[in-house]
Amino acid sequence: MEPVVTFVIGFIAGVVIVALAVELGMKKTSKTEPSSRSTQHWDIAEISNPKIVAEYMGDVNLPKNAKVVVNQYKNKAIFEGLDAKEYTKLKGNFILGDDRALILAGPIDKQELGIWTVEKDILEQLNSYFDKSWSKATEIKHEEEQ
Repeated sequence: MEPVVTFVIGFIAGVVIVALAVELGMKKTSKTEPSSRSTQHWDIAEISNPKIVAEYMGDVNLPKNAKVVVNQYKNKAIFEGLDAKEYTKLKGNFILGDDRALILAGPIDKQELGIWTVEKDILEQLNSYFDKSWSKATEIKHEEEQ
């Protein structure tokens, strides 16, 4: 009878140990970075090959490789030497890069609250919107060109 009791106790102890191991294993979570985060401190220079959609463009420094579609702007001179177009039906303010986007809560202006995202579906939708807007937009003319 003694071997049967030892077997039962060993079996129960084994089941408890396995249950604890499974429970601890399931609690172990992989720490992944969020696909989006908010920011109030950003710089267009952080974005490679920027494509900008601006319902309203404030007074910001634009990199020379930027492509810009804009509805309204504070200062036309910031577009000199850039690939920039006007389109009156724009909605929204965002800056696309090769691997991420900055979506702004208001105009493209210094210290505007924004959301960084690397979410693939959102990037695809924003790129599509940029491409459609770009194809319908007209080039910004500067005084010396007229």
